Amino acid sequence: MTAPRDRGFALLIVLWTMVFLAFLMTQILGIGRNAVDLSSNIRAAAQARAADDGAINEAVFHLLASGPAHWKPGGASHPLQVGAVPVQVGVRSLDGMVNPNLASESLLDGLLLAVGVGPDQANEIASAIVFWRAAPDSPAAGAAALAAYQRAGLPFAPPARPFAAIGELGDVMGMTPDILARLAPHLSLFQPGDPDPTVADPVVAKALTLASAAQQGDASSFEGAPVVAITACAAAPATLCRRAVVSLPGANAQTPFLMLVLE
Repeated sequence: MTAPRDRGFALLIVLWTMVFLAFLMTQILGIGRNAVDLSSNIRAAAQARAADDGAINEAVFHLLASGPAHWKPGGASHPLQVGAVPVQVGVRSLDGMVNPNLASESLLDGLLLAVGVGPDQANEIASAIVFWRAAPDSPAAGAAALAAYQRAGLPFAPPARPFAAIGELGDVMGMTPDILARLAPHLSLFQPGDPDPTVADPVVAKALTLASAAQQGDASSFEGAPVVAITACAAAPATLCRRAVVSLPGANAQTPFLMLVLE
C-alpha cells in the first residue's frame, strides 16, 4: 500500500515541477519579447531622430541655396526622403514676430492693444515687461518693485534679466493667462531686432503702426540676419518631430548659419 502512495506523490511533484517550469519559461519568453520590442522601438526612434536631423540640415542647405534649389520660409511643407525614411519639413520665418526681450515699450503696448487689451491695462503690462527684463535704476526702485509684486500677492520681484521662455511672461505683474494666450502666437525670443513689416502678420503689423504713431516716427525697420523655425517630422519607422531655430547670415558670411535651438 505504501509504494502506490509514494508513486502518486512523486508523480504529483513531477507534475507541479513541470507546471512551474512551463510558467517560468513563459515568463522568460515574455520578458524576451518585451526586450526585443523595446530595442526595436528604441532603434526606430533613433532612425527617425537621425532622419529628422538630416532633414533639418538639408532644409538649411535649401534656405541658403540660390536658384531653383532655394526654399522660401513661407510655411510650405516640403517632402524629403532621408535614406529610407520619409520626412515632412516645414519652414517658417520668425522675422515678423515681436521679441519681448528687445521690443520697445511702445511696441509692446501696441501689440497688447492689437490683441484687444484695453489702453490702461496695455500700458501697465508693457511697462511691467520692460521693468522685468531691465535692472532697476536704484535700490529704492528695486525695493518698490518688490513691494508692488508682494501687494499683488506674488512671492517674487522682477529678476532684471531677459525672458528665458515665452511662458515666463505669465509671471509679469498684470499679465493673465488669457492675455498671454493672445500674445504668444506673435512672440519669439530669437529674432535680433524689431519685426520685419514685410513678413509680419496682421496683428504685429497693427502693433508696428500703433508704435510708430506713439513715437511719431517711421515704422520700425528690420535689421539682422533672418531667423527661421524648421520643423521636421519623420513618419516611419516611428513618428517623431524635431524643431530647430536657425539664424541665416547667408552663404557668403563667415558663418553661413547658426543653430540657435534644436529640440
